[in-house]
Amino acid sequence: MAGSLEFIKSGSGTSVSDFSITNCFSSSYEIYKVVIDNIEFGTGADLKFRFINASGVVSSANYDSAVLLMRSYGSFADNNTSGGTEFRSIGFYDPAGGIGTGKGGATVIYITNPFNSSSFSSAMWQNAGISSIGTPARKGLGVLKVAESHTGINFLASETILNAKARVYGVKKE
Repeated sequence: MAGSLEFIKSGSGTSVSDFSITNCFSSSYEIYKVVIDNIEFGTGADLKFRFINASGVVSSANYDSAVLLMRSYGSFADNNTSGGTEFRSIGFYDPAGGIGTGKGGATVIYITNPFNSSSFSSAMWQNAGISSIGTPARKGLGVLKVAESHTGINFLASETILNAKARVYGVKKE
């Protein structure tokens, strides 16, 4: 049914530097929703993501993003990137938060045009993280300034990802 949100694929990583969900973008869907309901690191770290094309992970310096950091414990701030190699600040987890395992941050990402080879791929995300000094929440948007077809998504961090799970949903074309 056109306009319905449909589950496409899931992926996870345990004690890895990155993990991917491949072959999740296609011409069958227009808009995608990615849900990350668990993120855990050994030390405080941010989760990031990149697109995947037919040649592999796209790590060129063409990712532009703007992120609003909304801290419950302090002032708000902007975290903007021009010419980055990934979208940043999509999820934060600090085990010093005392929350324990299995209680990592949560993120929702909306992605448009990833499979369309004549358009830039864009993303919009929001998340709430775990920190020892309060809850860091973020809203971000970004564009990969390369018109090419992307088939998947790659998650990475500067620290080892102890545990992360993600699901990809799509809205069918009419």
